[in-house]
Amino acid sequence: MTQWPVKIMLVHPKADFLKDDEITIAADCAVLVNREISDRFGKKAVLIGCPMLEDPKRVYEKIQMLMKEGEFNSVQVFTMEVPCCQALHMMVEREKGDKEIRRFIVRVNGNVEEYRGKIDESMIEAEKKAHRGF
Repeated sequence: MTQWPVKIMLVHPKADFLKDDEITIAADCAVLVNREISDRFGKKAVLIGCPMLEDPKRVYEKIQMLMKEGEFNSVQVFTMEVPCCQALHMMVEREKGDKEIRRFIVRVNGNVEEYRGKIDESMIEAEKKAHRGF
C-alpha cells in the first residue's frame, strides 16, 4: 500500500491516489490473514473497512460516493469468507455503474478464491467457529 489514508471512511472520493485504472476495496481482516494480498496490490490504491464493526449505512454511503465520484475504471473487492463480510461485495456491486468489478474471498486458512456471489456452507461454518457457535 502506498497511500494514506487507507480506511474507507477517511478517504475523499477525489483523492489523487484514486485517479488510477484500478483500486482495491478490502475487508480489514482479509488484508491481515493473507500476506500476499498486500503484496499483490503493488502501488494501487487500497481502501479497507469492516461492514460489521463500522456503521454499515455510513460505509455504504461512502462507497456510493467513491464509486460515483472516483476517477478509476475497475475495483477489486477482497473479503473474508464469513457471511457478515459479504456486505462489502453487495455495496460495491450495487453502486458499480460502468466500473468493472472483480470479487474475491479470503478463506480463514488464507487461500484466496474468486467470489461466486453466494454464501456457501464453509462460510457459515467459519462464522460459527469465529463466534464459538453463537
